[in-house]
Amino acid sequence: MSEQFYTLAGAVVGGLIGVAGTMGAAHLTGRSQRRSQHEQWRRQVRRDAYSAFITRAAQAIRQGHSAHEAAQKDDHGASDLIKELGVAAAQVEHAATLVSLEGPEDVSDGAVNIQIGIGRWHRALCTATGVGPGERQDAAWGRALDASTEVEDGLEEFTVICRRLLDGRADIV
Repeated sequence: MSEQFYTLAGAVVGGLIGVAGTMGAAHLTGRSQRRSQHEQWRRQVRRDAYSAFITRAAQAIRQGHSAHEAAQKDDHGASDLIKELGVAAAQVEHAATLVSLEGPEDVSDGAVNIQIGIGRWHRALCTATGVGPGERQDAAWGRALDASTEVEDGLEEFTVICRRLLDGRADIV
């Protein structure tokens, strides 16, 4: 066989190897890009869920403080404020559900604990301002105060955990 044939065969084999390499690299690049886009999409979905929860929980806490203060002062509008706290508690529950679906277990647990705390706060204020034995109402005031403190501390911790998670610091979850 002639030298030209070997040269031609070498060029064909080299070309095939080059094409296969290019196609393999394109496939890996495409897969990497899809994974990166998916991770970015997941981060945005989680960020939205965490943000909505934090906003709802902060609103419920403000509502809780207003209701608590009005109830302690025996304000005539306290009953309406306590009902509004109940509505806010339901909104927090909805937002906590989204966090539970999107977030890791630690974040989900934090959201659920805050949601439960707001519900306890609401029920304690209802008991404290309702008709019933005085000793039961007195104990309810203490439960309401404890719940408010737990909810505020929980939301602060939740916010820090979410910020670290979104920054890619998995050292906390």
